[in-house]
Amino acid sequence: MSIGLTCFTKLPFAELQRKLNEFAKRYPDVFPAHYYLSTAGIPHPAQKEVSNEFGLDPISYCYISVNNKFLEISTDEMADMIRKELGSDNVIVLLNGEDLI
Repeated sequence: MSIGLTCFTKLPFAELQRKLNEFAKRYPDVFPAHYYLSTAGIPHPAQKEVSNEFGLDPISYCYISVNNKFLEISTDEMADMIRKELGSDNVIVLLNGEDLI
């Protein structure tokens, strides 16, 4: 079973993609050795429903999956990195699309 983080954001698509590019460049030792980082996407209505349940109406999202199952960088640490990068008011992080972390 894969382990993934879905990150729903209030950021416009292009801004999220720019921030993801900067994030990947800032941490070349993390991506892709420990985590895979997707490109920005526009959430599907079903994804919006899930995000709305956690209090965020998303404009864009990205997906991050674990590449190193030893979790030398835990999913909680990765979620903290994402919140720091995107702004904690702009993002929610769901573990396997279900649990807010």
